Amino acid sequence: MVDTTSPSAEDSLYLKDGTLLWNELNKVSEKSAFGNMGNTIGRMFYGINHRSQPGFVPINKDYHGLTFFTRPELNFSTVNLQTERKMTRLLSGSQYSLETFIRCQLDNRVMNSNNEMKSPLVDNNQAFIPLLTNTLLSISGWPDDINATFSSDSGLYGEVYGFIDGPAENYGTYDVTANFRNIIGDPITKLFYYWSRYAKLVHEGIYLVPYPENLMEMRVDYNTRVYRLVLDDSKTYVTEIAACGAAFPLSSPTGAKFNYESDKPINQSNDQISIPLRCFGFVVYDDILIKEFNDTVAMFNSGMTVTNLNSGYYIKVPQVALSLFNNYGYPRIDPVTRELQFFVSRTVFEHFLPGVLNSDDTTSSDTASKILDAIGVPEL
Repeated sequence: MVDTTSPSAEDSLYLKDGTLLWNELNKVSEKSAFGNMGNTIGRMFYGINHRSQPGFVPINKDYHGLTFFTRPELNFSTVNLQTERKMTRLLSGSQYSLETFIRCQLDNRVMNSNNEMKSPLVDNNQAFIPLLTNTLLSISGWPDDINATFSSDSGLYGEVYGFIDGPAENYGTYDVTANFRNIIGDPITKLFYYWSRYAKLVHEGIYLVPYPENLMEMRVDYNTRVYRLVLDDSKTYVTEIAACGAAFPLSSPTGAKFNYESDKPINQSNDQISIPLRCFGFVVYDDILIKEFNDTVAMFNSGMTVTNLNSGYYIKVPQVALSLFNNYGYPRIDPVTRELQFFVSRTVFEHFLPGVLNSDDTTSSDTASKILDAIGVPEL
């Protein structure tokens, strides 16, 4: 039997005379020092707060989000590495060795070759270097938007005029510093060591050479591009995106590994790795970066093109299941909603959530409820 005497949640929003409770609360708060709770932000945009009332305006909260480093295309083929003694370590005989991982991560062609050692730790369809994204502690040094100016010579009375005198875009060079949390095996130091050494050797032109296509196109094959994505507090939407034009590492901290102190049994100077990157150009507040980010993902994984996504081979991971698929999937930014999405293959999806998707239905309306039921989370 339904209890008709107790007010419903909707009825409780109204007073006896039929006016909305929220409207009355706003009238009360409007006369206080805080002002109207409902339109404080709108009023702040519209007019002068000449009463200096503090107002209910939350401060800006930008979550750091994620940083992506695109993979370079170094020539780590066997015939190339055999020409230089120190680089032959990368020709490890074990597919699980760190050297094989570095080789395959920095040269995607090795993974596509039938005659080369492949690393199961490298997803060759991934456009970015997950190890760097996952261990990054901080990255700083991005340039501000600064206006170059011109000032005239002084007149008889010391009068001077001036105006902005410079390009609108930043095509210059600058350095950023990326700090990484080092992990067992010291993989980051070694990765940047071989990356930097390759760049120096191809510059000398004595031992190593780039792939012929990169050589003919005069393409700098050891470049990377760093994408910075700032997310909202739910880590769902990209509030801002920025990127350098191109970048390459300037050094690798190999010296810190050999520091010695007799009173400390463990060398802690290598707990964090600091890598300076020389960057060229800076793009910010430009939605073309969303397209370029998605195009980069699709360049390494043809299944992530808009046309192929409609085929249903890759499944968008729902928000409620993202934690289940952590370390899996390929990122994509929705160009309309700016939602940061992750896609996995149907095989991977069914492995973690068997039976959730029908064989011919990838966008079922009750997918979310099925997922919640499968992972034991009650629906709200």
